[in-house]
Amino acid sequence: MQNTFEIGDTKARPGTIEKGSLGGVEIGDGIVAKVPVINVNGLEDGPVLTVTTAVHGTEVSGLGALWDAIKQIDLNALKGALIAIPAANPISTRLGTYTTPIDNVNLSGPWYMPTVDQQQASATQRLAYYINGALEIADYVIDMHSNPLPSIPFVLTDFEMCKDEKTRNGVKKIAQGYGTTIVNWPRTKATSIRDICASHGKPSITAELAGNYLWEEIYKIGSRGILNVMKTINMLEGNPEKQNVDIINGELVFFGWLFAQRGGFMLAKKKPGEKIEKGETVIEIVDAYGDLVQNVTMPTTGYCWSFTGGLNGSHSIPEGTKLGYVFTEKTGVEETKYVERPA
Repeated sequence: MQNTFEIGDTKARPGTIEKGSLGGVEIGDGIVAKVPVINVNGLEDGPVLTVTTAVHGTEVSGLGALWDAIKQIDLNALKGALIAIPAANPISTRLGTYTTPIDNVNLSGPWYMPTVDQQQASATQRLAYYINGALEIADYVIDMHSNPLPSIPFVLTDFEMCKDEKTRNGVKKIAQGYGTTIVNWPRTKATSIRDICASHGKPSITAELAGNYLWEEIYKIGSRGILNVMKTINMLEGNPEKQNVDIINGELVFFGWLFAQRGGFMLAKKKPGEKIEKGETVIEIVDAYGDLVQNVTMPTTGYCWSFTGGLNGSHSIPEGTKLGYVFTEKTGVEETKYVERPA
């Protein structure tokens, strides 16, 4: 029998759901911006899964995925507990900004486990402190994100950052269970919830949805993915459901970005998820008269998972803008010297 599960200010008895907050940060007018939490406790013992959403305030489709998944959970059949965090960054979510406008800091940063000194922490880092409590007690973690349209749904992993083989196997298991294309993004330094959790022995994935909107066709993929992971780790009965999306198979890795060398307007000539040969035109940049000023070509044979455009996803872009993400087969990375691969 499962015990009462406590997280933040919630105490959920076995077979119940409690809603509350993990804590919050007081802002200028004295209002406390609280990190909401939904504590879903099963009747039987099992793993603890933490799911974060809207770490970036513009990426709200994960909230819909989380709400929809919780509605489908049979509490009498649930083993373990789900710590659901809708709107992990309440400040940026309410204002529709990617980072926290108070301190211009990205909540998806390297201060989880262990956290920074609270006396010297910025507002964003103090929000991270409360989220950290939900990560520390988790056995598995899903960090829900999304990309501007056009894009594809997929999962990011980081096998190189995993603490040990057991963690790598756990990451592989939940990534495959989620049910979409899997792209590994190797790092040498932990700079996201996914990396930091994996480096501490907690299997973790970043689930990316296609579109920053609460449209059912977008968030249903996320809710199915969450439930699939719960089935994969035996929190729920049954087999994972097939996702109704195209899946790119293979050992895929993040490669780099497409960059604008001129300012203007972005015209995507390829589709996200479409295989593109090295040297092919992916994006045309035109000026205000519609005249071509740059052909943006593919640096390697591979794929793009989204075309991000300029500020807030606008297709009006200044020079130097990262226009899209590129991924490829692992052998493709070994054969190139593309300079924008991350550390």
